Amino acid sequence: MQSDNLKILSQIPNSGIVQLPGRKFPGVVIQGDTLSNLFDGVRCVLQEAKRLQNEELFYEMLMLAEQLQGQLLHYEETLAKQGIELPYTISVREKLVKDDFAS
Repeated sequence: MQSDNLKILSQIPNSGIVQLPGRKFPGVVIQGDTLSNLFDGVRCVLQEAKRLQNEELFYEMLMLAEQLQGQLLHYEETLAKQGIELPYTISVREKLVKDDFAS
């Protein structure tokens, strides 16, 4: 882990814009509980797309859900290594998404 200082460009509730050392463009920092809520919303749309048999929407949402899921898995692993409890009650590991459109 790098210990270089990052530059906080802007802050609003639950997120901020930061400039990481060595990066040309700033990034957005989203609080872990907010990220978890976004993941849950995408999972909900994913389930609805499957129910409606909308294959195109299903796979678009699956791609987004998998990206959010990957970020949350890394977030949870990092917090565990640091001895920090999760800011939400259900781990992403208990609600993993998968390609089950055909089933």
